[in-house]
Amino acid sequence: MSDLRKELLRQMKAIRERMDPKLVERARLAALGKVPYDSDAAKEAVGHFLDAKRDGGAFRRKLEQALKAEGGALDLDGEKAPPPAKPRRGGRVT
Repeated sequence: MSDLRKELLRQMKAIRERMDPKLVERARLAALGKVPYDSDAAKEAVGHFLDAKRDGGAFRRKLEQALKAEGGALDLDGEKAPPPAKPRRGGRVT
């Protein structure tokens, strides 16, 4: 009986070693009832949000300044999107 248990533990250890450490940590936190935080996904979401703003990058600069004042940094992967073209004016020309 103990040989089967040791074999199973050995197999579980081998599986854990092959797995991504981030995935193992997320599973451990989820088992404890804590919500795992995925920083990569959060950075990507913030990047998409900032790129979608149509203010010529003013909000991004304001956020960067606020983070620098707190001692943090805006570390988003990817380049800053160029400011969007001005929208065309609609309406009737008379």
